[in-house]
Amino acid sequence: MAEVPADYRWHVSSGLAHPAGDGTAWCRLAHAVICPARDATSVIAPTLTGLRRALAVNTRRLTDAGAFIPAAVSELPAVQQNACRPARPIVQILYVRYLAARSVDQIQCVAQTRHRDRCTRTMLASDGPGGVWTLVPATATQGQLALPAEVMALYDLSSLPYAEQLRWRTQRCPQHAAAPTAADLALTDWEPFDPLLHHAYVNPRLPTHGRRPPPDGEARKAARR
Repeated sequence: MAEVPADYRWHVSSGLAHPAGDGTAWCRLAHAVICPARDATSVIAPTLTGLRRALAVNTRRLTDAGAFIPAAVSELPAVQQNACRPARPIVQILYVRYLAARSVDQIQCVAQTRHRDRCTRTMLASDGPGGVWTLVPATATQGQLALPAEVMALYDLSSLPYAEQLRWRTQRCPQHAAAPTAADLALTDWEPFDPLLHHAYVNPRLPTHGRRPPPDGEARKAARR
């Protein structure tokens, strides 16, 4: 444990993350810090770089000997297959964080149409304001401690007006938000985010291709440049 900087030490007890220093000779590290199959989220200490290299060599030795078979890309969770576009993003609405059931541009309105079926419009209106992707600490909830040296991508709607955030919270498209008498045909997809229960969905990188495609004319201009 002496090789691990204090900021990176933590251990788990009864489902809660605690800092090291309890008198034991061991500690736990966040998986992304030393996993050789993943890029480091930030500049790490030289001792941790050495641990990553040692783990990579050991993994290669076990793989060559047939004792370890890495999972194929298709077997990985969707959040790892496409780290640039989380399949289940973490969204902040009215200063509360939720785990969405699907990607931001696929969150569907829950209101019932006049034909008694579910509205097919999405929450992210093409001509309306949207949230901002940002990196924030993997903040704990319900008295739990935050995971040290770990960040996560967050789709933050806090800068939007209250009415617009409430529209997202109730999961209604702009048209049905203006028609409150329309009934809901489905439950909202929001699940209160817990950094320990939902750790598999913590994405340490910002999306790089989440912007809407430019109009055809602008796309052709960009292609000629």
